[in-house]
Amino acid sequence: MRITSHSRGDTIIEVLFAITVFSFLAISGMALMNRGTALAQTALEIGLVRQQMDAQADALRYLSHAYSIDFGRNGEATQLWHDIVERHAVTFADKFNEITDGTNCNVPQPGDPKRFTLDVLKMKLADQSGERQPATYAQVRYDDAGGAPARAEGIWIQAVASPEVSIEVKGNNKTRSGFYDFHIRACWNSPGQSTPITLGTIVRLYEPRE
Repeated sequence: MRITSHSRGDTIIEVLFAITVFSFLAISGMALMNRGTALAQTALEIGLVRQQMDAQADALRYLSHAYSIDFGRNGEATQLWHDIVERHAVTFADKFNEITDGTNCNVPQPGDPKRFTLDVLKMKLADQSGERQPATYAQVRYDDAGGAPARAEGIWIQAVASPEVSIEVKGNNKTRSGFYDFHIRACWNSPGQSTPITLGTIVRLYEPRE
């Protein structure tokens, strides 16, 4: 190749343009990777929270079944069931769109009688003595030592009583709720999401009859 006096290298503008294009492609690629990582993290968290909610639903069904078997004997299942429906049952559940204010989750306040969570390992009420925003995703933590009750973080239940009906109990008619709708709800902040993620489901359980 013959080099003439007219041959020249790239100008500073051409070099800057190439650097700009390369930087744009690199930043776009990193943004897509971060977005994909955030979506994978969110999908994993949703799966884990659904497992937590399913565990609460299964515990409620188990408690209802145990209460039906123990009906009239005032055993542990009966005491826990009555503790839930007499202390925590409400007439109307909170609106689902009020779970979050758009930035943070409206988790239960200390001593909130309208919302509760179950310690599914010990079949007792979980600790909700303090306001607990989820550190990661909504869950019930069982890592407390010394036999302390599990701690609820961003997951709770509301028991909504049906209109009262007359139920026959040992030959006597008593007025009770025919069933309860247990609203299981979860709320947490996930990486890469501008607003908290919310999930909910409902479990209907009936009062036993004799």
